[in-house]
Amino acid sequence: MTKVAAIIVTYNAMRRSWADRCLQSLSAGSGVEVVPVVVDNGSTDGTRDYIPAHYPSAVWLPQEHNLGFGQANNVGIRYALDNGFDACLLLNQDACLAAGALEEIVRVAQADALYTPVHLNGDGTAFDCMFRLALLRHPDTYVDDLCLCNTLKATYSVGEICAACWYLPAGVVRAVGGFNPIFFHYGEDNNYYQRLIYHGYDTRLVPRARMMHDRNQYGDEAVYNHKLLRREALLVCCNINSGLHQMLKGCLRAFRRYRPRHWLALAGEMCWCALHARAICRSRRCEKSRGQTWL
Repeated sequence: MTKVAAIIVTYNAMRRSWADRCLQSLSAGSGVEVVPVVVDNGSTDGTRDYIPAHYPSAVWLPQEHNLGFGQANNVGIRYALDNGFDACLLLNQDACLAAGALEEIVRVAQADALYTPVHLNGDGTAFDCMFRLALLRHPDTYVDDLCLCNTLKATYSVGEICAACWYLPAGVVRAVGGFNPIFFHYGEDNNYYQRLIYHGYDTRLVPRARMMHDRNQYGDEAVYNHKLLRREALLVCCNINSGLHQMLKGCLRAFRRYRPRHWLALAGEMCWCALHARAICRSRRCEKSRGQTWL
């Protein structure tokens, strides 16, 4: 039986019954043992009382302060590796699995890739906005088969997909490691995908598995846009698939998208990157080595 640690990072998860929707969607059929591993980032809305009381079978790992998305997931991933789980399912607090999704992912998953279901919006009526963009960037043949009503394959190579729902076999985690701590919130999954590519792993879409992600309707745009320049610069500088020349070209491409009124902000973010150049260089060296980096 495949033993899966479903790692859920919570931060004020009582909104719109996110905690209930997420945790209740984890029930699995025969052949899969799933254990919720909840890492709380210092919630203040009652989450810290509600989840232990209503879900006593979940592993509860409360943190004293907000570690950010990546580092909180690393806490759960370390627990999974230390306790002999076969895979980690990273699931956002504002996401939930459709019936049978986890069983389907486990059925088709191999040890040499990251797997993800089809990402739908919060009410399941359309593709998630970022998932749609990812398909346009890396269409493979999934969109063709879907539109032409062809028989769907078991999996499709799709490139970068956001970490709202990732299935990571333990062997992949042991080779690639955890999330880079230089990314606090947003960008850490993009960086992880860069490392997957460097170490020869693929991202596979499981078309018969689905999940719903509530961010289309209720995402925090202000949080996403905060320090956007810094995230883009960090992603370029930390990309271990790029050399210095490619890094400079990537920075220029990213910065050209901003209007002149952003030059002052740009200068501030470039100063931040310069001050953290040593940490960036260290992260590039660490991530080129196979192993449990950042865990």
